Amino acid sequence: MAENASGLVIETFKLTKIYQNRQIALNDLTLSIEPGCVLGLLGPNGAGKTTFLRLVLGLHRPTAGWVKVFGKTMTPNAADLRRRVGYIPTNPQFPHGMTPITYLDYMARLFGLPADVRKPRLASLIRAVDLLGVSGEPIRGFSNGMTSRLAVAASLINEPDLLIWDEPTHGLDVEARRSMLELIKTLSREKTLIVSSHNLSDIDEVCNHAAVLSRGQLIYNGTLQDLKGRMRRNHYELELEGEQKAIGKATQAIKSSADFKSVTVRQRRLELRLADEANNASALATVFMTLADNKVTLVSVRSVGQQTEQAFLDLVEKEESRGFARAYQQTEEAA
Repeated sequence: MAENASGLVIETFKLTKIYQNRQIALNDLTLSIEPGCVLGLLGPNGAGKTTFLRLVLGLHRPTAGWVKVFGKTMTPNAADLRRRVGYIPTNPQFPHGMTPITYLDYMARLFGLPADVRKPRLASLIRAVDLLGVSGEPIRGFSNGMTSRLAVAASLINEPDLLIWDEPTHGLDVEARRSMLELIKTLSREKTLIVSSHNLSDIDEVCNHAAVLSRGQLIYNGTLQDLKGRMRRNHYELELEGEQKAIGKATQAIKSSADFKSVTVRQRRLELRLADEANNASALATVFMTLADNKVTLVSVRSVGQQTEQAFLDLVEKEESRGFARAYQQTEEAA
């Protein structure tokens, strides 16, 4: 990458996209992505995530601002840049009559790979994504998990330096999702990745940086660790053992505490939501003492992660209450 003076894989400046002169899909987005970064792109539906990815890929033209990939401005004509990028759209679709072998061979030909490079690469990719047993079967009969694995192989056929995967775990069962996350972890050792997702736990597991979009605005850009610090845990679920009467009495005592926004009990499951100003440790200590005083046994306690959508809506609300515009100033981003 000698031609890339900045050394950045992606750099955007005031990137803006307005559809049909009225819908602002992306507004004034400035960020940079260094080699080896695994960026989690987060935000609710309609936040601008897919628009951002399409601009980075040169599939759309920006209304204003620019995006550079490997130090060069990305445009719809920049085929040389797109050759260095592996892309998986949400819900990837494939020609039903083709097999994994015929499809991947077709893709490799489009990239201009000669047969002596194409054949061994295709074989190793089919093995890597665990599709060897169905490599000659028509794609039409594939499950969501198999289709996703084929999409991964297709995105890697050109040995790209940058991977852009839009909702790669969408619609997958538990086993297929686990397999996908393990694959992302493996690839992240040698490639730069952008993974777009609604699922905070997926991002938490595989990414080291996060960018949060809301209504086309970048409201957070930084390390995942810092983001998790901002969205502290305030929702807990406790599994209890003891007489129902004793559990009821303990619950009433806990409800009287100002530390909790809500306290609900279903059978022997106690759900607690902490008030914003409450200290987690002292609030939970009070709960444990109250349970002990009422001879209720604590079987387990777990922190309930917020759904990403809700977590980021909370983040947006907090930014708005502090003055929304501050979130987009360069000085804020650098802090």
